[in-house]
Amino acid sequence: MIDSDVFDFVERCRKHTATGPLLSDLLDTVRNLGFEHLILSGVPLGGQKLAPMVELNGWPEGWFERYIEAEHAAVDGVCIYSAKTLKPFLWAEVPAKWSDTQASRRVAGEATEFGIWSGFAVPMLSVHHWQSVLSFASSQKACSLSPRQQVQLVTMAVYAGMSIQALAHVDGEFDSVLTEREKEVLLWAAAGKTLSETSQILGMTERTVKWHAMQARDAFGVGTTTQAVVEAVRRRLIHP
Repeated sequence: MIDSDVFDFVERCRKHTATGPLLSDLLDTVRNLGFEHLILSGVPLGGQKLAPMVELNGWPEGWFERYIEAEHAAVDGVCIYSAKTLKPFLWAEVPAKWSDTQASRRVAGEATEFGIWSGFAVPMLSVHHWQSVLSFASSQKACSLSPRQQVQLVTMAVYAGMSIQALAHVDGEFDSVLTEREKEVLLWAAAGKTLSETSQILGMTERTVKWHAMQARDAFGVGTTTQAVVEAVRRRLIHP
């Protein structure tokens, strides 16, 4: 791949108006570096579910479903390490404390059934997740990338991520994640109000407040209301 291929992709990024064409364009471009699959998603933390955080899904048919169903994100060394660094890395470079566990090795072994053997991950900051990662996957037993090729991948990943965020704003995706009532419940939770206090402020029963809080947790795929508050603030849906 030459640098002009990267710059051409960056230019096209600005013109894409939907995620499907952007995914296809990126996949077509990175095939020149030996990558056949990719996924862009938020990095799940603290019990968050991966599925609602996926923004570009270019994984092999069947592998995404298995990965989600088995909750592999919680034990996959690549996913875990993506939450701990902003430095791009080859999958083979994930420290042994996360990659060499029995569970992580099992995930890697299952991935080979779908033609995924190696990869390169680009963690990045996100306006609507704790952190995001664009992970490129290859059928090659081991990735061999020069420093320049790694920079090319990072450049394309960052611009793809920026484009996805821009499309989400245009589509109003952030605003539609929560209802106005759910935002109000989280806002008062962020202010330290109890269920009883929030119910009095909003003029609803405690049971209804609980239900709205549960809906907000489900929308973000998190286990606690505090986590939902953090996610809502991060996405700029509420401003405590």
